[in-house]
Amino acid sequence: MKVAIIRNPVSGGRSGQAGWLRVRRELDRHFPLIEEHETVAGGTPLLARRVVEAGVDLVIAVGGDGTISEVADGILSSSRPETPLAFVPAGTGSDYARNFDPPHQPAAIAAAIARAPLRKVDAGFLRCRAEDGTTTGRHFVNIASFGVSGEVVRSVNGAERGGWLPGPLRFFVHSLRSILRYRPRRVRLVLDGREVHSGPVTAVAIANGGWFGGGMHVAPAADLSDGLFEVAVLGGAPTIETLKLLQKIYSGAHVGDPKVRFYRARSVLAEPLDDRPALLEADGETPGSIAASFEIKPAALTLKI
Repeated sequence: MKVAIIRNPVSGGRSGQAGWLRVRRELDRHFPLIEEHETVAGGTPLLARRVVEAGVDLVIAVGGDGTISEVADGILSSSRPETPLAFVPAGTGSDYARNFDPPHQPAAIAAAIARAPLRKVDAGFLRCRAEDGTTTGRHFVNIASFGVSGEVVRSVNGAERGGWLPGPLRFFVHSLRSILRYRPRRVRLVLDGREVHSGPVTAVAIANGGWFGGGMHVAPAADLSDGLFEVAVLGGAPTIETLKLLQKIYSGAHVGDPKVRFYRARSVLAEPLDDRPALLEADGETPGSIAASFEIKPAALTLKI
């Protein structure tokens, strides 16, 4: 089996890199033919596509949610979209991995990848307005969201200070700051062709997986293999109410709260109703803002995990 590793060299900081060396030694025991590539900002999907089309049998992504997502996007955009993907989580949030509860010890990580059967899971595809005003599209594997959550991700990714904080705490701190500054945007939401909301929203999560934001269990009912998004809509709640709700989301206790509504859908359309389009994030990256469309791709991604 020919294996390609695509690794983000800055994920996890210095300790993450030391841990990776131990994992790599264990992987070498199971896979004799390994090539390793490092990600380049903005070029990971293209790198993954080229690696896959060169004929590898398995791609292992090493990094955070953004790296895993961009590698998956490259695979799904290639001429061999069925190529299996495995991953070693090593990022700020590592929320996609929470859906699978993978091992943490180097030997166990490598053994799990080597022995795991192939499984099909859903992926999402979104189109949105990029910063330059053009339309851009990409796959995502876990959750896309917009509103205050988009501001949180931009704040986390752009922060020069606080990088020493553990990933979940970093997300929590930036969530507090962003909520205090944020003002709800007016949005029209259409799910499977039916309008379900027209008015202010604080955040909307279009969920394939269950967690985002460094451990927030925003969509407890999400299922990676059911061919549907779980869509969570937080209306235009006052700042103090949003702050109260924040802590509930970590445990999933926001389910049943009247300020949050849940829907299931195969497609989602989000349109701005004012001149302040809401910032969009997908798997911890910020590709643009709404207007945006989201479509589920049932059983599109092959995982080995």
